Amino acid sequence: MKRILRDSVIAVVFVIIAITAFPATVFANDYEPRLTAPSGEPYYTRELNAYSQTGYGMPNCVAYAYGRIYELTGKAPKISKGDAGSWWFINKYNDYYEYGSEPRLGAVACWSNHVAVVEKINDDGGITISESHWGGNYFNTKTYYNMYSHYGQAFYGYIYMYTPPVEKEEPAPSYKMEETYFAPQEKTCFTALEFAVSDNQIMNPNNNFILNK
Repeated sequence: MKRILRDSVIAVVFVIIAITAFPATVFANDYEPRLTAPSGEPYYTRELNAYSQTGYGMPNCVAYAYGRIYELTGKAPKISKGDAGSWWFINKYNDYYEYGSEPRLGAVACWSNHVAVVEKINDDGGITISESHWGGNYFNTKTYYNMYSHYGQAFYGYIYMYTPPVEKEEPAPSYKMEETYFAPQEKTCFTALEFAVSDNQIMNPNNNFILNK
């Protein structure tokens, strides 16, 4: 019995250590790249898109970028006017969003006359963007290895209008060790004073058994 109890306690301790050392990790809302054209989603139509509502909907790079960011964040982008060449400066002067030269998922890439959204950052250095073109393609994707090669336009950088979710760790469950009480076993041996002796029998006073002479 003691050995079984000891082994059970050791097993519980190992389980607690394992859970504490390796807590469960949750990845909330993994980024899903858009690689196909919008198909009636309200972010890209007059229902929610500020550019579509003023007659400058897709095909149009700013209308698409506006809709894509709206789709990713669930909030209307703060930049809701201006052409592609002015987005970088509108953001910078109004301090709407962080910006920089590092590509990030969901960032808006800005050129002197174009904007697009970063959908993938490949291991080989390629950056896949989704975009639309005023008077041209309704939607397409393209992978760049040099962002400065976009139709000879000047590349300004990235506006971080979307912030990818961070990893969240669930707290390790806590366990309470409860004491287990084991009742003492009944006696199997008795002293001479614990027996009543008759002519032909020896009787245990607890009536556990009777021994015949």
